[in-house]
Amino acid sequence: MPLLRHEPQGGVRSLDELLGVALALEQEAVRRYTQLAALMDQRGETDTAATFRALIAEEQDHVRAVDGWARSLGRPSPDAPAFLWRLPPELAASWDELTERTRLTPYQALSLAVLNEQRAFAFYSYISASAPDEPVRTHAEALAREELRHAALLRRERRKAFRRERGQAERKPARADTPAELERLVVALLSATAAEHTALAVRLHALGDGEGAALLTRIAAEERALIPFDSGAPPSRASAPEDAPTCLSAAVAASERLAEAFADVAAQATDEMVLTESLRLQEAVVGHLALLAERLDAAG
Repeated sequence: MPLLRHEPQGGVRSLDELLGVALALEQEAVRRYTQLAALMDQRGETDTAATFRALIAEEQDHVRAVDGWARSLGRPSPDAPAFLWRLPPELAASWDELTERTRLTPYQALSLAVLNEQRAFAFYSYISASAPDEPVRTHAEALAREELRHAALLRRERRKAFRRERGQAERKPARADTPAELERLVVALLSATAAEHTALAVRLHALGDGEGAALLTRIAAEERALIPFDSGAPPSRASAPEDAPTCLSAAVAASERLAEAFADVAAQATDEMVLTESLRLQEAVVGHLALLAERLDAAG
């Protein structure tokens, strides 16, 4: 299971359990984002603090929605603290490590937030895949999609922070108003990213990281499989990093740019087919990001 080292404890076998787990996860997110917003305010990072406050408001809406969901099902509001032990331990460990740092940049804070939203997505995806009946599966899938949306929002904010910290100009959001425009964009973006990942795989193999090279080769093949037609691989402009972690970081950055582009298209879409397809592609790339993050963590 990407990003989670262990299967969720105890499993989730009923809607009552899913309600309890969801409420515990939302309340924990509110608490952690509140910590990060306060920390960013103290350091004068008002833009990043505002991002976390917006997420706090949204997570609080989710807390109320879970309560309303329970009432609509004729069930009492879950006892969230009783379900905290069911949450992935990686979430609490990574939050604690982050907030204990004496020097925390907005990019670092947002990177951890992205990672934990992806972990929550993986958590709900596991619950959905192992659900004993359709209601649990359907609701877990809906919760997973919401975590995916949060991750997309945070990745965009992280790129802004990255550019601010390095004095780089903000990029123009990707856009496609028709299926034909999306197809052209998909061909260009996926071809370029697959070529970059292939070049990085070759470099990783030369550096002796066979597992990382195999993962990037597989990801590049899956990216090419997503292209509507074979346009041929463009030459890669990827640099040649000197070590495996730097190489993997470059691969993550390439996938992040790809995920952000599809998120931009989805956010501005007015055509239903464009929206559906851009979200499908974004989800595929997020899956690759999860695998790359896990590999980078192991290499580090």
